[in-house]
Amino acid sequence: MVSELAAAALYRACDPQNFAFTTTAELPYTPMIIGQERAVEAIHFGLDIQSPGFNVFVMGPTGTGRRSILSRIVHEQAAQAPTPRDWVYVNHFADPATPRAISLPPGRGSELRADMERFSSGLMDRLLQAFDTDQYAAAREALEQQFRETQQSELVAVDNACRERGFALVRSPSGLYISPVRDGELLTPEAFSQLQVGDRASIEQNLNQLEDMLASAMRRWRELERRTQAEIEHLDREVANFTVSPLVQELREKYADEAEVQEYLDEVLRDIVDNVDIFRSAGEGDAEDDNSGSLLDIPLNQRYRVNLLVDNVQLQGAPVVIEDVPTYDKLFGRIEYDIRRGATITDYTLIRPGALHRANGGYLILDAEALMDEPYVWAGLKRALFGGLIRIESPDGQQLVRSVTPIPEPIPLQVKVILRGSPYIYYALYAYDEDFAKLFKVLADFDAEMDRTPESEYTYIQFVRALCEDENLLPFTREAVARVIEYGARLAECQDRLSTQFGLIADLVREAAYWAKKQHHPAVQHSDVLESLRQQKRRVSLSEEYTLRAIAEGRHVIVTSGASVGQINGLTVVTLGGYTYGIPSRITARAYVGRGNVLDIQREVQLSGPIHGKGLLTLVGYFGGQYGIDGSLSMEASLSFEQTYEDIDGDSASCAELYVLISAVAQVPLRQDLAVTGAVDQHGLVLPIGKVNEKIEGFFDVCQRRGLTGTQGVLIPARNVKDLMLREDVVAAVQAGQFHVYAVETVDEGLSLLTGLPAGVRDETGQFTEGSVHARVAARLKQFAERAKPEKDSDDDPPDETEPEECRSTSGDFAVAGL
Repeated sequence: MVSELAAAALYRACDPQNFAFTTTAELPYTPMIIGQERAVEAIHFGLDIQSPGFNVFVMGPTGTGRRSILSRIVHEQAAQAPTPRDWVYVNHFADPATPRAISLPPGRGSELRADMERFSSGLMDRLLQAFDTDQYAAAREALEQQFRETQQSELVAVDNACRERGFALVRSPSGLYISPVRDGELLTPEAFSQLQVGDRASIEQNLNQLEDMLASAMRRWRELERRTQAEIEHLDREVANFTVSPLVQELREKYADEAEVQEYLDEVLRDIVDNVDIFRSAGEGDAEDDNSGSLLDIPLNQRYRVNLLVDNVQLQGAPVVIEDVPTYDKLFGRIEYDIRRGATITDYTLIRPGALHRANGGYLILDAEALMDEPYVWAGLKRALFGGLIRIESPDGQQLVRSVTPIPEPIPLQVKVILRGSPYIYYALYAYDEDFAKLFKVLADFDAEMDRTPESEYTYIQFVRALCEDENLLPFTREAVARVIEYGARLAECQDRLSTQFGLIADLVREAAYWAKKQHHPAVQHSDVLESLRQQKRRVSLSEEYTLRAIAEGRHVIVTSGASVGQINGLTVVTLGGYTYGIPSRITARAYVGRGNVLDIQREVQLSGPIHGKGLLTLVGYFGGQYGIDGSLSMEASLSFEQTYEDIDGDSASCAELYVLISAVAQVPLRQDLAVTGAVDQHGLVLPIGKVNEKIEGFFDVCQRRGLTGTQGVLIPARNVKDLMLREDVVAAVQAGQFHVYAVETVDEGLSLLTGLPAGVRDETGQFTEGSVHARVAARLKQFAERAKPEKDSDDDPPDETEPEECRSTSGDFAVAGL
C-alpha cells in the first residue's frame, strides 16, 4: 500500500539539547582520527610487518582524509623507529667510473664530509712545506750529487781514453760524439779521406773501440739516472707518507669503529703517496687544476672530498618522505654535469639523491596516479623493491654521454612504500600487473561514511573543536554543530549514516566561521551554517537557475497539474563539477499495432548509456511477463525523454518509463502533479535509487515557482526512505500539506496513485480485476492483436526482405528495438 510520508520521516534532525556545552570552546582539544577504523588498522598492520612485499596501498574517495590520516599515522610510527645510517659517495681511486658508497651512523656522514674538507684544504700546503725543508733539499741534493759525480767520473775515463789514442770527446747540441784529432784540430771528413789506407784503418778501429766505450758509459749513466730517480721518488714518497700519515691516522682513530671508512682512509693515503709528484707539480704551477685529460679524473681540490648523499643528523626516528611528483630523477637520484675547460664533465661529487635514498630505512609515500604518468618510474620502483638496491642510472639503460658517466655503487634498500590512489588505479594494477600483488599486499580502504550514533556525532563535535583550534576559527554553538552533523548525514545520503569526507565538512566549518565573523557573532550560530550552505549553492547553481527559468517560462515543457495519457514527470540529476541538482524530465510514450518492439529514442540516437538500456530491458521483461502469458504482444511503442539533449544513463527512470508505457497502452491518464523516480525489477518490485534528495527537491523547486497546489508530490521507492535528508523548505511544505512524498514498494502501488484506479490482480481464471489498469492494458492489447491478425494469417505476403532480420517478429515476441 502506498505510504504518504510525514514530515518527520523526511529529515532526521540532530537535537542540540543532547550536547552538554554552549560552545565548542568549552571542550578539550583532542585531535583524533574519525570513522576509519578498518583503514587505520590496515595501515598499522602494513607499517608494522617487516616481511617482504607488505607495502601498503591506500585508497578511498577524495576528502576522506587519506592524506592527512596516513601522514599522521606514518609520522607517529616513524618517530618510534630507529634513525637509519647516513650514506656518502667517495672517490674510487682505482676506478673513478665506479664511485664507492659508504654508510655511517646518523650524523657521522656530515662529520666525515667536514673532516675530509679540512683534510683536502690543507693537504697541498702541508706537502709543499714538507718538500721545502733543508733536510729534504739536502737529501735530494745528495742523491743528485752522487749521480753527477758518478757520471763525471765515467765521462773523464772516456775522455782520457780518447786523448791517449788521439781522439777528442766532443759535446754538441745533439749529444756527445768522438772525433779523431790532427795537430790539435778535429779531423774533417775531407782530411780523413786523404790519409793513407793504413792510417784510416787504424783510426776507424780505435774509433769503434772508443764509441763502444762511450755507449757502455751512457748505458751506465741511464741506469744510474733511473736508480737515482727511483731513489728520489722513494724519498718523495717517504716525505709524503711522513707528512700525511699523522693526518690520516687522526681520522682513522676518530672513525675506528667504521671498517669502510678505515679502508677508504688507507686508500686516500696510498693515493696521495702514489701521486705526490702531481701535488708537487700543481704546487709549483706546472699543471692545470685537472691532473689529466681524462673526463672522469677529479681535480685535486675535490679528489678527497666526500659527497654526503643522505644526512640524517636532524632526524628523530625514521624518515618519512612524501613525493607528489615522482619523476625518475626525483625518485632514484641523478648524476649532474659540469663544464670544465669547455668540456662536459661529471664525477662522484655530482651524484644527487632521490626520494628512495632519503626514505631508506623509513617510509616513502607516493601518489599512484602520478607514478603511472611518469615513463619508466613504475618499472624502476619494482626493480628496486624486488632487488633491494637503489641504482642511479639512466631509466632506459642508455647514458647521456656513455664515456664519461660514472656508475655509482648501488645502495641497499630497506623502505616501506605507501601508495595513495583511487580504487580504479588499484584494481587496474591488480588485474594487469602480476607484480603488483607481490609488492603491495596490504590494502587500506578508506570509507566515505560511518554509522550515525551518539558516539559518532560526538566525534563530529571533536573534529569541529580541533579545526577551530588549529585554524583559529570562531567556536561553534551546539546548535551550529548540530546543523553540521545534519549536513554530514545529507552528504552520506542516509539518516543513519554520517559522511567521513571531512574535507567537505571542514570547508563548511570554515565558511560558517567566515559568515559569523562578518556578522560580528562571538560564536558561529545555526544561522551562519545555513548562510554558508546557501552561499555555497548560490556560487555553483547558475546552470540550475537557467533550467528552472526555462521551465517557468514554458520553453522547457514540464506539466505540474492535471492528468495526461502517455506522459509522466520523471526525475533526473545533473552533476556539473562538484554540484549535483535534480530536475524533472517529461517522459512520453506512444503505443500502436506492431510486432512487439519498444523503440527507445534515446538509444536510437546514441544518447543513453548501458545501464539505462538494462533498465529498459527489465521493464520490457516485466511488461511481457505481466501481459504476454496469453499470447504474443502485437504492439509497438516508443519512449522518449523530451527536450533532453545530453547523454542519460542509469535505471532510476525505469519505473516512470513503465508507468508511461502502461498509460499509453491502456489509454489511462496519469497525474501530472506527481513526479516519479525508482528502478524496477521484472516482477514489479520498486528498487532504490541514488540522489533521492536532489530529485525530490528538483521537482519541488519547479512546483514552488509555479505555486504549490497542495496536491503535488513525488513517488519514491520505499527502500529510499532512510536516505531522506531534505531541505528545510521542503519539509515545511510537507508539514503544511502543500507538498507530498509517497513511498511505494511495488509498481501496482504507484499505478493506483498515479491513475486513481486499482492496479488489478488476476483471479482464478487468469483475468484481471474488472476496471483495473491491468485489465485495460490487457483489453487494449487484445484489440491490437485482433487488428494485427489478418496480417499474421496471410501466407501470401512474404516478409519484407529490406527489413533487417533482427527487427522482424514472426512470433510476436516483445523486444526493445535497437538493443
